[in-house]
Formats: sequence, structure tokens, C-alpha cells
Amino acid sequence: MNLHYQKIGNGQKILLAFHGMGQDFSCFLKFAETFENQYTTYLFDLPFHGKNEGSENKMVTKDIWRDFMTDFLQENQINHFSVIAFSMGGRFALATVEFFSERIKELYLLAPDGVSEDPVYTLATRFGFSRKVFHSVLKHNHKLYAPAEMLVKVGLVHESVLKFAKMMVDTPQKQKQLYQAWIGFYQLRFDIKKIANLINTQHISVRIFMGKYDKVMPIRKVLPLSKRIKPSKFVILEATHGRLVDKTLGYLKTNGI
Repeated sequence: MNLHYQKIGNGQKILLAFHGMGQDFSCFLKFAETFENQYTTYLFDLPFHGKNEGSENKMVTKDIWRDFMTDFLQENQINHFSVIAFSMGGRFALATVEFFSERIKELYLLAPDGVSEDPVYTLATRFGFSRKVFHSVLKHNHKLYAPAEMLVKVGLVHESVLKFAKMMVDTPQKQKQLYQAWIGFYQLRFDIKKIANLINTQHISVRIFMGKYDKVMPIRKVLPLSKRIKPSKFVILEATHGRLVDKTLGYLKTNGI
């Protein structure tokens, strides 16, 4: 596996940046430019995103990620590094911790995916027949708008979740990307107790940032990890899911990184 990335900054510390669903390396571009004197940041386009968008359907297993990271770190002569990840990028951050915890200094997790697995995601990705159903649902997603809006009206689904879902599948290209990512990344699952133990044993500095108004990745989703790591910095910002990266940057500019 080969992934496109941009290198920004000339700081002594190395930072690897993993973006969220439907994004590309530019997710953390402002962050990298703001802290370019402290960090040399490698901003990745994750599989099926950015300049890797044309990738063939392929399962990204933990072994594939381990091999890619091993080669990347060796080629760039990186011994120790930090990681920042948003949403979907959290799965890649956790996989990196699992294999390279002894080399990680800091971990910045912004509404990270992969800590808790949603039952809908499990059902949609785990079995052949359910994947076919998932593909069909994506292709004909407009038929679900009326029932979904009814669920919003009765309070079972938050309006921001429906808005986010519509935005993620409003073109055939986005539908394909979402399907590839959901299916392609489903093997990136984690024993959170093991991850927490690695973090604690290696004394990795962890900061977790969550949005107070984030209904896509609510705060409870990260508690299985945040409760087990010590010490950790847990910050709740006045933000929705879509604004969390910008709000986190503002927080770090004011309070220090």
C-alpha cells in the first residue's frame, strides 16, 4: 500500500496527521502551518481519499497498515513521533499505537472513531449479504429521507446527524467513497484495554478533544478509552462534529500545544 502525503514545517518534533471521512490531507493543513516551528507534520491522504481516491477496493488490515508504517518510518528516518487524528482517522491512530507505541510521544485524538463500534456499522460491514444491502441503501439513499426526517421529528435521530449523513452521500462519488471506507476499514478493530495499557506503559501524552454539540461522535463513544488512560487531558469544546478541528486549533493556539 502506498499513500500520498504532504510534508509541512521544520520543527524538531514529528507529527503524523490522519483526517476524517470524506476529507483529505488538508484537514490538518492549518494546524501544520500554525505549529510549523514546533512540528514537521506529515499529512496523509488515507485510503480511498484525496489522491488515493482511485484505489481499487481493498481491505486495509492491521498487518497492511503495520507494513506501510514500518516502510514509511524507515524511508523518512523517523524514530519517534506524535499522532493527531480526527474521526475516521482515529482508527489509523489506534492501529499505529497498537504496533508502534514505544515510538509515540503524543497522541491528539479529535472525536476519534474506533474506540466504540456502532452496531449499525458492524451489521453493514461484517457479512456478505449485509454489505449488499448497505450498497443498495447508499445507491438509493434518497428513499430513506422521508422516514429519517420522521425520526428527527419524534426525537429519535438528531437533525445534525441526518444533515451530516445527507452530506456524506449526496453524490455517487461520495457514496462510493463511503462504501469503500466502511468496508475497507472494518478490520481495524481494537481491544481498548490493550490500547490503554500500551498508552500507560509507554507514558504517551494523550489529549482527547470532543464537541459538546457533536451528535455524530458523542462524548460517550470515547469513554471506554479515556477512563483507562492516565494521565490524560479530556477537553470538551463548544463545537459540532464538522467544526471540531478548527475549534481544537483555536484552543491549542490559546492554551499551548
